[in-house]
Amino acid sequence: MALKIVKKKNPKEIIPKKIAIITILGTINSDKALYTKEKTLKLDIKDGEYKNMFPLLYDSFKNVKEATLIPIYTKKAIEIQKSVLPSVDIKENGYEIDEEKFDEIFNTINSILSDNSFTDFIVDISHGFRHLPILATVSMIISNFQDSSKVKNILFTKEIDKFKHYEIIDLKDYLEIANISFVLNTFDDNYTVAHHINSQKYSSLIKSLNNFSNDIMALNLSNLHNISLLTLIKELEKIEDISIKYMAEQLKQNLLEDFSYEDKMYLTFYKISKNLFEKNYILLSLSLLYESIRIYIKTIIKKNEKAVVLKIEEFYKNDLYKLGDFFKKLYKRDYYYLSEKEKSTISKFEYEKLQLAYKRNITTPSLIKDIEHTRNDLSHANSKEKFEQIKQKVSTLIERYNTSYNLNILLN
Repeated sequence: MALKIVKKKNPKEIIPKKIAIITILGTINSDKALYTKEKTLKLDIKDGEYKNMFPLLYDSFKNVKEATLIPIYTKKAIEIQKSVLPSVDIKENGYEIDEEKFDEIFNTINSILSDNSFTDFIVDISHGFRHLPILATVSMIISNFQDSSKVKNILFTKEIDKFKHYEIIDLKDYLEIANISFVLNTFDDNYTVAHHINSQKYSSLIKSLNNFSNDIMALNLSNLHNISLLTLIKELEKIEDISIKYMAEQLKQNLLEDFSYEDKMYLTFYKISKNLFEKNYILLSLSLLYESIRIYIKTIIKKNEKAVVLKIEEFYKNDLYKLGDFFKKLYKRDYYYLSEKEKSTISKFEYEKLQLAYKRNITTPSLIKDIEHTRNDLSHANSKEKFEQIKQKVSTLIERYNTSYNLNILLN
């Protein structure tokens, strides 16, 4: 009974489940051998004596109406396999290839895997001439990045007793590893995870990566430090596969180095600001730079006027934004402009002591103004400069802040 070709449907139609079973035909026509499934293989295929995987797959799926068997073959392979399974029209659903034309082979395999009329793919690379299984695997890796749920199984036969017994195993885990390797690499570069990526085995890791990404993109640093960073570190520590263990360990070390708390909050914000700048998140970097310098002002003044600053901290309930705003305005706002509640907290004499401490210790009020102006310009989409010009301007602001107050030395 021949399996029918599934024709492409209109993209607007609802596509039911359809399975493509791709098999690369070989050139061996030996006696029958025993084919058995590995215990961990979760696929309903037959065990038994067969000449190769082609008739086994045909027997396994010939009565599955959702399935289409797609052979890929050379001229030599089809002639041999016709005698193995003479009742099947191999050409009906198959694709002929020239084993010497690598580009055409790759394009053929990739076009099958890109066929949106199929919802699932099972790929058998047990046979095939020399490089064909390798090209199929490369194509599957690329396809997996585009839609990681498409390829369900990658079948391969492991030799147990030559010409007598073969065990059918699933190499899909290696595709998972390639996927997670890609995820960890890109996350280390930009703190994001592609939305199409999913993995049953590493679902908790991907969820943790996404949670961390959401927190850093929203500058939700409290939640990042207290929850998402710690959770992500635990997930990275769970990775045991030697192929990605080093990569996971490296990412863990980078995150701990870049996002751990420093002794002073302004140093923490400055460190993260530099990190985000290096990854081209310019506005996020600038926002943290602005918060850092405001907190720095409060921290330095507190060394001189601790009792008065403690009053202000209590009044604002340690709200960093309100505290930063209060201390930033010291150099230009007179006591007269304070609210009545603020005046009831500190006297004019105490306020003037804060202003004096500001003038003695904060030598760059223009820097604060420049950072604030540039941040406001970008956040309100007012800038008309090219990206590289904006980046250079922010780089200059970061360096001015560093050199004015020796921040890099304090971090080290």
